[in-house]
Amino acid sequence: MLTASARAPAARCDKTKIIRRVSHSLIIGGGSPYPQSRRGRRVGSDRVLEALKQGAEAIPSVWGVPVPPTVRVRLVKNDVEALIAVRTKSLQSPSFAAILPRMTMPCLLFAGEEDPAYAENKECIRFMPNVTFFSLPGLGHADAFFRSDLVLPCVTQFLATESR
Repeated sequence: MLTASARAPAARCDKTKIIRRVSHSLIIGGGSPYPQSRRGRRVGSDRVLEALKQGAEAIPSVWGVPVPPTVRVRLVKNDVEALIAVRTKSLQSPSFAAILPRMTMPCLLFAGEEDPAYAENKECIRFMPNVTFFSLPGLGHADAFFRSDLVLPCVTQFLATESR
């Protein structure tokens, strides 16, 4: 999840260009500046990509957590070909770790402690000059996504602090 308080074009998600345009604050949850291949993921062997090839209904099977019915309904309406293209591109994307020291805007990062990206988040915050990090104990990637009750209070506090 990449959320910026300054609007960036939705049609193109070039992370370097977004960082240059964001001047207020940035909130990143469950993301990583490092390439997927760093975690041993490659195009063709990725669980999510394989599930997408079976259709949107198969996605929850790789998440390993119960999916709320309202999310499931929205999920199966997705354009699977577009999701496959985005996932394939993300698996091929290079690292953008080199820009971390230039991210001087206030940043909020969070991840579930069981998320494969958790250690990478902990690592990258050492290079970010203006970062706040919080973790979600006992949660993985997908279950952190569904726990707005835990995430939103931290995001709200961050935004309130940064809006002063």
